[in-house]
Amino acid sequence: MKLLVFAHVPPPFHGQSFMVQQLLDELRDDETIEVFHVDSRLSKDIDDIASASPRKLALLLGYCLKAVWLRLRHGANNFYYVPAPGLRNAVYRDWIVMLLCRPFFRRTIFHYQASGVGGWLETGARAWERWVSRRLLGRPALSIVLGDHYHEDAAKLSPRRIVTVPNCAPDPCPDYAATLQPAQQTRAQALGQAGTFRVLYLSLCYRDKGLFDAIDAVADVNARLRANGLAKRVQLDVAGKFYLAEEESEFNERLGQAELNDAQGPLVVYHGFADEPKKRELFAQADAFVLASYYEFEAHPVSLVEAMAHGLPIIATRWRILPELFPADYEGLVDTKSPGQIADRLEGFLGRTDEAGLRDRFLRHFTRRAFGEKIRAALLALENE
Repeated sequence: MKLLVFAHVPPPFHGQSFMVQQLLDELRDDETIEVFHVDSRLSKDIDDIASASPRKLALLLGYCLKAVWLRLRHGANNFYYVPAPGLRNAVYRDWIVMLLCRPFFRRTIFHYQASGVGGWLETGARAWERWVSRRLLGRPALSIVLGDHYHEDAAKLSPRRIVTVPNCAPDPCPDYAATLQPAQQTRAQALGQAGTFRVLYLSLCYRDKGLFDAIDAVADVNARLRANGLAKRVQLDVAGKFYLAEEESEFNERLGQAELNDAQGPLVVYHGFADEPKKRELFAQADAFVLASYYEFEAHPVSLVEAMAHGLPIIATRWRILPELFPADYEGLVDTKSPGQIADRLEGFLGRTDEAGLRDRFLRHFTRRAFGEKIRAALLALENE
């Protein structure tokens, strides 16, 4: 099989670009699938994503020409593409790519890394936009989605086949049982008397990702601990880049308030964007992880997979695909926009480690090997049809 991957890799770093890199790394040495790549990067940074400009249009046209050249030169007749979420400018970009590239390829394969255009077609698109979208994007040979929740959305474009392939992460701590787990257990035992319980938020810093709900919850749980005369405290470590300047200003103002500071220092610490070494450091120091998202285009956050790999108790919302990632009846799930419930879970996790077996769940379902096996099976099934 010859596969042309039309998608960008980091930078900028986000879940989609990270997963494209995982795909390329996993298939690069595969003897059954020959991969060609067009790194279709349009945005210079997170702030630049979803904006439109003549520069981006010129880049996109160049990428399309390269894709067609690779098709004609090397016979790569399977076109792998990551469709846009339901954002008008991004959907228009998909139209251009499909109009210029799709006629040259035998099969089109969509790999959704966010909520697709299905819901937008029904609720936000104009009649002519629905018609154009179905003509240019409809009936792909295969749609790959991140969870069963997204089958209905992908089905709106009438793919011939839909398969579920969860996201993955390389195991960041293969020596977990020998090094990280004992350190976590030691900290948990020490917290029985006093100390700091560190909770990590690592994602895009954005209200809809639950950032401010997590801050309110930390203020709440620390107030409870003080009221009960306990010498414990909960600190929130925040890592990521802000999407909106006004939210960054609100965040900085909030950090200066008395309820988020005590005699030992701030209860919320901002670390900025975390590169790989900094991210490893933050995960190693964390006692729990929180991502209380209700983001409209939330898909399958890689940070949750990484938190599982580090054996951390996780607090996440009952939002779209997120419950699918966890065991049935997992106690760390909360409703959206519910800081009080987050505070309850934080209080319940104090002095505990990975009792739900999230590290084992990562090893069974979310390693790159598991991802690669499922991707290969889905792609090679097309050749056997």
